[in-house]
Amino acid sequence: MQFPRKQSPGWPTPSSLSKIAVLALLVLPVQAAAFWPFSQKPNVETVVPALTVNEAAALRTEVQGLANELFRNLADADPENGDLGKGVLVCTFVELKKLSRTSSLGRYVAEQLMNEMQQRHYEVVEIRKSQAVMLQEKRGEFGLSRNPAEVSQAVAAGAMLTGTYTTSKDSIVINARIIDNRSAKLLSSATAIIPRNQLVEQLLADTASVREAKPEPLYLKKLEL
Repeated sequence: MQFPRKQSPGWPTPSSLSKIAVLALLVLPVQAAAFWPFSQKPNVETVVPALTVNEAAALRTEVQGLANELFRNLADADPENGDLGKGVLVCTFVELKKLSRTSSLGRYVAEQLMNEMQQRHYEVVEIRKSQAVMLQEKRGEFGLSRNPAEVSQAVAAGAMLTGTYTTSKDSIVINARIIDNRSAKLLSSATAIIPRNQLVEQLLADTASVREAKPEPLYLKKLEL
């Protein structure tokens, strides 16, 4: 014969324990959830999206389309005797709202368009060619420069390829143009709109303006007459 166990007056019953647990969840849901055994979430590592080759390939395709439109709009696209028969120099693309400011995006577009023109057998003039090759141990041999003292002071080219870019929230508008160097006549123009992705953001990150020389101070001396 078994006798029923008597609960100690100081210990809560199992039913009262359940009521206490439910009450704790209702009153302190955030704190209680931290100790609830079934609410633990696995540790999720933050994954930074890697730069994909697709972004670089897509940007190059956009610049190729820009080049195709430029050459379609030329009145005479003959590489030897046409509008660009006397050679063309390619300049860095700049921001539309400040023509003295650019970035790696502006330099990249110019480099790609230079490549597109050469592949179409146009005579492209490289204005950054230094007059001498600079050799540095453990660094390499440098044949290009932006130092005015190291490059030729005069170049011969019949036309100039340049342009601007305008940034918006989701895209970049690139406007390219080919200009006759003598008459400043617009020979061709084209527009491309590219999306803002990780690659474009990296190219825009180093935006910088041209350094302008500060004017020398002017000193005035009062003359007593």
